[in-house]
Amino acid sequence: MKNKNTIIFSVVIIIILFGLVWYSKPGKNESKEINTTPNSSNISSVLALKASEILYDFGVISMKNGNVSKKFTITNPTDENIFISSLTTSCMCTNAYFIQLDGNKKGPFSMPGMGFVPKLNENIKAGESRDIEVVYDPNAHGPAGVGMIDRFVYLEDSSGKKLQLEIKANVTP
Repeated sequence: MKNKNTIIFSVVIIIILFGLVWYSKPGKNESKEINTTPNSSNISSVLALKASEILYDFGVISMKNGNVSKKFTITNPTDENIFISSLTTSCMCTNAYFIQLDGNKKGPFSMPGMGFVPKLNENIKAGESRDIEVVYDPNAHGPAGVGMIDRFVYLEDSSGKKLQLEIKANVTP
């Protein structure tokens, strides 16, 4: 009798887990996935914002030394305000923060589809510059996460135009 109850309990738990996985899948009416592969539709020239640099290579970093971060400066070179609706990353191991004019950080912003990612909803005025701090956690993938990494951060305006920032590193134990 005890074995029968254990089996029934296990089957119910498995059904619940599968239900949760199925329920968390993006639906047809949800926003489309952001492509994490660089191409002409999501490089920095598409969005009017300009970055002082769009790629930063940390070189060799060690898991034992913990998180690494890089600040990218973005500028609005136009004579009009640019409204940035979202700030997202290509992986849960990477977080991005929007540095406001008063120095406060807004975020963290992370990968869509892996939990709640708030909207950025920030205006960058004509001629204004802001910093985006990108934080990479080399321990996020565990021991299997050693080797070369390539991660992306996306700023997107309300019309879907994007600015892509990129970080690279060679992760060691």
